[in-house]
Amino acid sequence: MLATPLKLHIVLVHCWIAMLMLLQSGLAMAMSEDDKVLAGTKIAAAMQMLQSDDAQAVSRYVDNELHPDTLQSFAGSGRERYIAFLSDIKRFHRSLQLESAPQLELRNGLQQVSAHLRSANTELNYLLQLNLSAQPPFKVTMVDLFDAPAKTTAGAKLTRPQLVRQLADYVDRLAGRGVFSGAVLFADEQGVLYQSASGMADLRFQVPNNVDTRFNLASMNKMFTAISILQLAQANKLSLQDKLVRYVNPSLFASADFQHITLQQLLSHTAGIGWPDYPDQLHNQYRQLQQFRPLLKHLPLSAKPGSRYMYSNEGMLLLGMVIEQVSGLSYDAYVQQHIYAKAGMMASGNFDIDGVTPNMAMGYTYSAQLQSMQSNWFVHGVKGNSAGGGYSTVGDLYKFAKALTGYQLLSAELTQAAISAKPELNARSYGYGFSVRRGSNGVVVGHGGDFIGISSGLRIYRDKGLVLIVLGNQNFASDPVFAKAEALLQQL
Repeated sequence: MLATPLKLHIVLVHCWIAMLMLLQSGLAMAMSEDDKVLAGTKIAAAMQMLQSDDAQAVSRYVDNELHPDTLQSFAGSGRERYIAFLSDIKRFHRSLQLESAPQLELRNGLQQVSAHLRSANTELNYLLQLNLSAQPPFKVTMVDLFDAPAKTTAGAKLTRPQLVRQLADYVDRLAGRGVFSGAVLFADEQGVLYQSASGMADLRFQVPNNVDTRFNLASMNKMFTAISILQLAQANKLSLQDKLVRYVNPSLFASADFQHITLQQLLSHTAGIGWPDYPDQLHNQYRQLQQFRPLLKHLPLSAKPGSRYMYSNEGMLLLGMVIEQVSGLSYDAYVQQHIYAKAGMMASGNFDIDGVTPNMAMGYTYSAQLQSMQSNWFVHGVKGNSAGGGYSTVGDLYKFAKALTGYQLLSAELTQAAISAKPELNARSYGYGFSVRRGSNGVVVGHGGDFIGISSGLRIYRDKGLVLIVLGNQNFASDPVFAKAEALLQQL
């Protein structure tokens, strides 16, 4: 962090903002003078917090700048969540420098303030985004930090060995700064080009990660759930147009509107299921999908089924119940027999985290209260399920990618259906259990997995015949690796 005294630092931030506004007057002309002042003030307050060495800077910012409704969100834990989130951002990036003039825009009726920053630790560019309340004093309703890759310019092309070398060097730099703990595997159609492991699987006992370490996948389980449903459809045991209530008792839901939800909508996150308001956190101790049935009455419908994309963990949880009902097997048994075994994924599973599964990484997050890294095993589920929380290795996920694209798990037709976006269902960047995007590196499919102390992802570059897997056991770990790889891949 910067050692600048607090008062001087505030002055420097305001001067820097003013200078950038003058340098980028073409952009600033779109804002009124009041807008400029509001944007500058909000960004200055955020930058002061991000740059300060004061241990209380984050909590002061949260209490002074965030809207009361935001502080009370997440069942009253919004304040604690934002303090933890922003503290972790500060630790992860070490120093975030302002790179552009603040901007204020009106998006979907909301005022949104943003500015570009550069991270000392990751060497990458980011967009700081603050959503503001509709009425004065315009308190912050959301704080977020997004990857903002610099525009690529035509330069020297890289060979694959050169790309691998640069990626490996970058991962080493991240690990040396303490912001990457996990494993990486990069492969083409001929085989593995690069794999490595860094950091600690267990900080208390100083057990290092290795390329065979099992990492928590968080939401990456959704790929296995979707494939399971599609396999049952391929076997004519169900149809994607079937209604959910054909397999899950409609009396379990609070709203009769659930009778309109189809399996296809659940697969594409277009069923309209909102954020649940569970009465307590005991569900984190559930080991079987059947235990969730009494909680289904707490699921709200926030949109008409099929009307728009709304990412939903509970939707995938419901699909797990469908798999059990149709197959007669537990979700774990089905996935083990029909996906892991077929792909040769011998180290993968929904393991009990309080058990004795060997070579399993513990997840870590920075605790502002403890001023140190803290285990995540007391905040996530004791066992994975159809929505997420399973464990795998980079090697097993590479086998999965090959089995998927080699049509060993599904027919070519259904595989293509899974990994193709569904704009006709209002899911423009999602297929059936797979994220799908098209950009400078062609079509990229896969899934990410993020939770407290977990940062993982699989990306299959369809047009380039490449696979990149990054599994991390601390917050944000995989993000800079993917961002750097995406930039390097544009030079192939």
